[in-house]
Amino acid sequence: MAPITVGKPDAHPSSEIRRCPDIAADGSKQSGGFPAGGLDAALISGLFLLSLECVQVGGAQLNQIWALILLAFLLARRGIHVMGREVLVYLLFLGVAIWMTLFAGYQHTKETQQIIKFSIVYPAFYLIGRQFGRHYIVNQLPYGYATLFGFFIFEIILQKINIPYVYKPVEFMGEAIHGSFLERNWFALFFFGASYLLFLQSERRAFDAVALLAFGVTNALVSESKTVLIPCGIVLMTQLKGHGGMKVLLLAAAGGLYFWRFGTELSGDMLNVRLEEERGLAFAISMRLAAQDWLGHGFGFVESFFAHAVVSVKGLGAGTNAVFAAPIDMMLIAGIPGMLAWLVFFCGLGLGRATMICLAPLAAWSLSNPLHQNEMTYLLLGYLVSWGRRARLGNVHVTASRPHQVVHFDSTVHRRGDLI
Repeated sequence: MAPITVGKPDAHPSSEIRRCPDIAADGSKQSGGFPAGGLDAALISGLFLLSLECVQVGGAQLNQIWALILLAFLLARRGIHVMGREVLVYLLFLGVAIWMTLFAGYQHTKETQQIIKFSIVYPAFYLIGRQFGRHYIVNQLPYGYATLFGFFIFEIILQKINIPYVYKPVEFMGEAIHGSFLERNWFALFFFGASYLLFLQSERRAFDAVALLAFGVTNALVSESKTVLIPCGIVLMTQLKGHGGMKVLLLAAAGGLYFWRFGTELSGDMLNVRLEEERGLAFAISMRLAAQDWLGHGFGFVESFFAHAVVSVKGLGAGTNAVFAAPIDMMLIAGIPGMLAWLVFFCGLGLGRATMICLAPLAAWSLSNPLHQNEMTYLLLGYLVSWGRRARLGNVHVTASRPHQVVHFDSTVHRRGDLI
């Protein structure tokens, strides 16, 4: 089994093993006390449970229970790695948000549920994602495009035959495919995220770029999530070296298909409705609210405010706990600390240039969607931070699951330095 090669090519294998905690003394790859197969099973089971958003036990989703159990195991095995700057920014955000919820005097709705999610559930997924990212730096992902596409087809069939307890009809855009997810945007997020991780481990050939974009276009057409092509395009622009002509052709083809399918929704009267009654109006009101209090308004404020507002905003009100853009909503929750949290965890501020490149697709997508209100987002954020930080190790060569085959996971940015 070939050891990881870090730094100088002639470095002694045993010293390289000691420098990377994911490699055991005998050269076998493990992480957080798990053998390689253990985390493979954990990832597959976690992704499957993340798709079952409609299934709950005692008010909790199955994926949330999975995350807490896995996090407890990783903590017991000291398998969690996180930087001090991440902890400080998160604690500042959470502290201000809870203080404004309890003592600022604003009205709130379902604030206890939001506090539990942001203080326990979302951090659990982020920390697990950090460990998955560290692990799959030196191990192959346990699924491929064939598996992912098969599960994609399964989700479509699941909705068409209306399987009870697993599928739940929705009122808004009910004809769009959302499968076992609570809404179509979470369906699109799941499949984009899973395909993005595959692309990061690929050799970044023309086929890999075409596969990512083709899957993204199919995802957009099936889910009718118009914005999912934004992160796909950013991945191609930032993670694919060279191939300038192919990039232009792929993006032009995707753009043409996008306007053919969704152009009528972005022009004329429908565009005016979005600007005057939906997103445009929500943006104007949200910015005025953010300017009123630079420390935010606390958890549960958005739903309470828009449910009782004199001016009605389409898509907001009772049952909706976030506005349309993640950074604006995080500002409404915790003001400047909320924006700082978005800059660090979604944009990679202070975490290195490579990390910012890895996070760029989700950061851009969050400008038009409340991605911060979904567990899959935090799993991806943690994974991508670890993946971006691994550029500080330089080029990483790993042995694949098949004997005698060496795979090179490359990046657009490489830097020598300390461990992840």
